Amino acid sequence: MAIVAISRKVGSLGDEISQQAADQLGIKVIGVADIHQLAMQCDKELADICRTFETEQPAGFFERVFFRDPAGSSLFASLIYQQAAMGDVVMRGRGSQIVLAGQPKVLKVRIVAPFRLRMERIAKRKNVSLEEAADYVRHFDRQRRSLIESIFQVDLNDWSLYDMVLNSTDLPQELLADVVCLAAKELGPVSDEQKNKYSDLALAKRVEALIKKKVPTFPARDVEVETHGKGRLVLTGAVLDREAVKKAEEIAKNTPEVTEVDNQLRHTDLTF
Repeated sequence: MAIVAISRKVGSLGDEISQQAADQLGIKVIGVADIHQLAMQCDKELADICRTFETEQPAGFFERVFFRDPAGSSLFASLIYQQAAMGDVVMRGRGSQIVLAGQPKVLKVRIVAPFRLRMERIAKRKNVSLEEAADYVRHFDRQRRSLIESIFQVDLNDWSLYDMVLNSTDLPQELLADVVCLAAKELGPVSDEQKNKYSDLALAKRVEALIKKKVPTFPARDVEVETHGKGRLVLTGAVLDREAVKKAEEIAKNTPEVTEVDNQLRHTDLTF
């Protein structure tokens, strides 16, 4: 089995292939209702980022250029780790292939097809003209690419992010699902120990997001929250002043499930 993180282009049959693979493996696809439930559990200070995670709709151009929220990547990572803590599941999009890179029992898949074919599929599925379908495909391609670039600063078309890239142009959907299943079975199931690790990472990244949202930090010397398991966290990086160091520690200690905080944050006391 394993965790299957699927990135897909609209009209590539990515949703269909991921669902068929999940059915064959007997595991859950993280669906819209699950994502909504995760978003509803977000801290109110992070509601805007949670909404972006749920809808996969990035901020507008000027917001992305002039106001890139430093908490974004941390909260996205936390929500993805929460999904991973469920064990053997299929995840669709939202940067799961980036966050889970290097973790065991994770299969990272990209499903693609040429623009023309994707446009024709969308036109047929939605009963619209080819021109309307082309606009639809361009919109979603741009939206998903923009989301990942603004949150993680990586290119979705970087093939090194994936274990396999599947082209649905000529190969049957059933065969592509079989390929995903074969690879997932080869990796094997996620252990209970790894699930617990994902829960610990989710907590650490949630605290990290809250600190970045509420405490003045420096992008070049970012705040990082590491986990030692069982709610024990270590805060590292640099913040503006002594008050910021104390505030960050208070945020961590007041977060449910945190049992211990080792505050190694440094401060600069610089004024501009």
